[in-house]
Amino acid sequence: MGTLMKSLLLAFATLAAASNPVLAAGPTGEAMAATCAACHGTHGKLGIVEYMPLAGMAEKEFVRAMQDFRSGKRLSTLMGHVANGFSDNEIRAMAKYFANVK
Repeated sequence: MGTLMKSLLLAFATLAAASNPVLAAGPTGEAMAATCAACHGTHGKLGIVEYMPLAGMAEKEFVRAMQDFRSGKRLSTLMGHVANGFSDNEIRAMAKYFANVK
């Protein structure tokens, strides 16, 4: 494939992503929050008694907990690894999603 063709394809992909907020923003908080369902229940509504429900949790509380898991301030066998797998923006998106789940 020629350089011109590659440049045109890159330009088209960039334009398509910029004109589509979903593509430009990446995965939604709801989509990323689905990864929490196995332990915290669907939509963060408690499914297993031993784990904290996430539905309705304040955004700041969720973000702080994830940061504490990341830094090792809050110990957990699994959550440190989970928290390290998300960017700050993704954590804020999940926090916003869970805060709005009733």
